[in-house]
Amino acid sequence: MRETEAIRSYFRQPGFERFLKLLARQYMASKEGVRGYVTLTTISDIERETLDNFYRTYSPPVPGETKRYSLKKFEKLLKDNRFELTIPKLLELLNGEPVLTRREQAIRINLEWTSIIQSVIEEVCVTGGETDNGIFSWVQGLIDDSSPGSRTLRIVFAKSPEEAHRCLKLCIVALKSSVAAQGSKPIRLPVLAVEITGDAHALDWKTPLGRLFWWGLTAIQELSFAPMLEDSQLESADLTPANNSQAILIREGYRRGGVSDDDLSSQVMLYAPELFGVREERILTLRQVEQLTAERFGQRCFTRIHMVENPSVFAELMDADAQKREETNSDIPPVIICGNGQPATAVIKLLDVLLSCREGIMLYYAGDLDPAGLSIARGLQLRYPDAFRAWRMDTTQYLRYFHKGIPLSETDWSRLAESQYDWDSALAEAINDKRVKLHQELWITELLQDLKRF
Repeated sequence: MRETEAIRSYFRQPGFERFLKLLARQYMASKEGVRGYVTLTTISDIERETLDNFYRTYSPPVPGETKRYSLKKFEKLLKDNRFELTIPKLLELLNGEPVLTRREQAIRINLEWTSIIQSVIEEVCVTGGETDNGIFSWVQGLIDDSSPGSRTLRIVFAKSPEEAHRCLKLCIVALKSSVAAQGSKPIRLPVLAVEITGDAHALDWKTPLGRLFWWGLTAIQELSFAPMLEDSQLESADLTPANNSQAILIREGYRRGGVSDDDLSSQVMLYAPELFGVREERILTLRQVEQLTAERFGQRCFTRIHMVENPSVFAELMDADAQKREETNSDIPPVIICGNGQPATAVIKLLDVLLSCREGIMLYYAGDLDPAGLSIARGLQLRYPDAFRAWRMDTTQYLRYFHKGIPLSETDWSRLAESQYDWDSALAEAINDKRVKLHQELWITELLQDLKRF
């Protein structure tokens, strides 16, 4: 004890303070232990004197000097003294706990990671038998990061190993419950969540537990898209479909695993007199959309689908067509869909059905000339490359109305600066030049005229 206090007293001299901080930092950043030199810029007189005494040398004072001290010699002098110290032992004595190299830290972290997963396996009795339906294999794969979902759990673990333990344990309990319910009526996600945790939202995709549960659910069902999504690093995504393909795949993962997600709040506004026999809007939930089939509409005559971003424009188009039908019944009524901003899954599923009725059906999309509207258009073009047509979303339209535009924010401008739109290569440049965005309500008269001509 006296020796320890003597060591601490000696190396806690003011002249050692900066040297030892830099030494510890270099040691922790190294893989196998520190090598090279510690460099002190603008060395003070007390630092020079203290280190000269330790290194058994003398250097004359030079104002503002930068000096380098060999760590190989520092460790040799440590070992040659009566305490026979090493650099890691000295740092441990001074800090009150071991100071680890980067390699040692990684080893310790991996040991703790493995220990957490193995302890959870024991606590929830996942044995690898025939009744666990692949849960054991998935959990075991988390140890070496070969199972999808390991990145999600790693993020939790980096913040709190205790929370990672809790998260994995609840996830496995939820997986076991979902497996036990298979073959009967699908269990709804909030019902399962409240049964396991008391919180109906605990298994929502936006939570780490919810994402981990989804990865496990899809892995034990051996769904091929789970690794693809993992590689795309979608742990931070949610079910609001900024990327519609992702949202649809996520929902498919739940359903094929026997878990029902929310199929009521996702809705689509539709005006389709030819399809439903009424000249008024229909609000379809995702559940209703999924009951529709291409065969049901296969004999209809429509060749175009008109889709708009904003409800106000949808209402104007719908009202104008309804009035037109009162005057004449000779024309085929249009199919008009409102995306209401970023299209919900119900919107995309409805488009999938309608566009698959037969070949040659075109999708005309009209949205705001701003980053959000253009992003929606580009997403639709990627999903329906043969059918998509940009409707009044070109440079000519923009330049006709830019003087009525709203200034772009820096965020909007940055998004547009990195964008390109295949249907009009000059559009992004024009918007970046004028730096204003336009709402499609500005050219509602032209949209109405277009609809009459179709």
